[in-house]
Amino acid sequence: MGAIRVLEPHVANQIAAGEVVERPASVVKELIENALDAGASRVEIEVRGGGADLIRVADDGSGMEREDALLALERHATSKIRRAEDLKAITTFGFRGEALPSIASVSSLRLLTSTGGPTGGTLVQVGAGRVERVEPASHPRGTTVEVEHLFQNAPARRKFLRSQATETARIADVVGTIAAAHPAIAFILTSGGRQILAAPSVGTCRDRAAALVGPQSAALLLPIETREGAIRLTGLVSAPALNRSTSRDERLYVNGRPVRERRVLHAVQDAYATLLPRGRYPVVYLFLEVRSGEVDVNVHPAKAEVRFLHPGAVHGLVRRTLVGALRSSRPTQMLAPLSQGVSEAAPQAGAWAQDRGLDDRLPLATLAQFRDSYILAAAPDGLLIVDQHAAHERVLYERLLRDSLARRVERQRLLLPLTVEVTAAQRAVLEEASETLESLGFTVAAFGEAVLRIDEVPAVLPVEDLEHLVGELLDEFLEWRKMEGVDRLRHLIASTAACHAAVTARHPLQNEEMERIVADLMLAESPMTCPHGRPVLLRLTLDQLEREFRRK
Repeated sequence: MGAIRVLEPHVANQIAAGEVVERPASVVKELIENALDAGASRVEIEVRGGGADLIRVADDGSGMEREDALLALERHATSKIRRAEDLKAITTFGFRGEALPSIASVSSLRLLTSTGGPTGGTLVQVGAGRVERVEPASHPRGTTVEVEHLFQNAPARRKFLRSQATETARIADVVGTIAAAHPAIAFILTSGGRQILAAPSVGTCRDRAAALVGPQSAALLLPIETREGAIRLTGLVSAPALNRSTSRDERLYVNGRPVRERRVLHAVQDAYATLLPRGRYPVVYLFLEVRSGEVDVNVHPAKAEVRFLHPGAVHGLVRRTLVGALRSSRPTQMLAPLSQGVSEAAPQAGAWAQDRGLDDRLPLATLAQFRDSYILAAAPDGLLIVDQHAAHERVLYERLLRDSLARRVERQRLLLPLTVEVTAAQRAVLEEASETLESLGFTVAAFGEAVLRIDEVPAVLPVEDLEHLVGELLDEFLEWRKMEGVDRLRHLIASTAACHAAVTARHPLQNEEMERIVADLMLAESPMTCPHGRPVLLRLTLDQLEREFRRK
């Protein structure tokens, strides 16, 4: 007998379960998506034991007749697909026909469903993938799926589950992620009889966000809406003041489906690159609407990933939209300086204040330098404390970016060309990257198989950093080729150069120097943070001072 044989159905189902049912949260996700496809307006989820003991998902959707209820538990049985061509135009959440049979193969599953018609409801009981009981049952219109003893016949899988609290938290995260995209649908999640998430039906995504992250955090979410060609982007993105220690709250939805897509997440990181410190992440809800022919949702067993036909266009749209929203969010309580004394390299004086209905001639006077590191400045309504290094760094960073885009970067020719050893991959990408590097102030050429020669660099860039920096730049270009990588390269060079060229902390400044730094900062695009995301200034209002001194 040959070595190759067809798998038994129950073995094949368990293999499929390994792809679709990673943990209890995976079961919850699949069952909720089935409820959404059934047109539910309310979905109730109950779990016990972190979902390992019980998962119950009840909806008020369309329900199923007896025949369909049985077919739904067969592998690759689906109402969503008829022909191979249908895969190119999928608009539903479920379509593979694997979820229910995969779940049933590693649990005890009970399906109660009814269309609300005269034939009544149906009960189907399945144990370890085998139908044990089918009978009429009373049930309102909709479907309830109960999953007990998850991984009962796969002890190795059950052993690797985390604590009940951790698995419950993952389930809550899944429910919250789906609920964010469907504000009109009510979601209730209980664990061990205790309600841990309640999201009633609301009218807008902001209202739903308030239920998920709290009203105070929701107030810091900025609306976005734009369209380019066949791509529409809407959603909410957080002002820099609202951030997290992980990227879990960076939510992306493509045609209503929650997914992860590395280029879009990279675009988000780029937009916040100079606004948040390293290791901090924004809260974003991005809803992309793309024509079905321009996105492939059939690239992941759990439907967690997609592939765009034009990824560069999507990346660019996301980044530009977020950058625009964040620029417009700068706090209106900030004051622009007097027009005089502003550096000629800065943007048009007062433009930022005028955009927000403020008087661009409100006086802003420097008072003193504190510990040779902080500039104290008086405004009509209070006091500003400015980190001199971070402020100067922000000003120089934006100036370098503008010069780079205008191809007027000031260069310095090295007295002796610098040679840098590179990997084969870095050497191969040089030809593609040379034009970009040239616009940023570098003159780089091949000098043998594994060596590059650097003749010119940006004037403000310290020579001692060059060898490490050039290798890092080529790695960046290798990772993010085409147009979406250029802005990242510009940011990396400009932020590095600005950091080294800016005045340092514990450095005495003359009054004129302090005035120039503060004046230029007030005209910056993003005056609240340095290029690395650290705060630039603190503001203490007169009202706060008077309250502290009991004058109010």
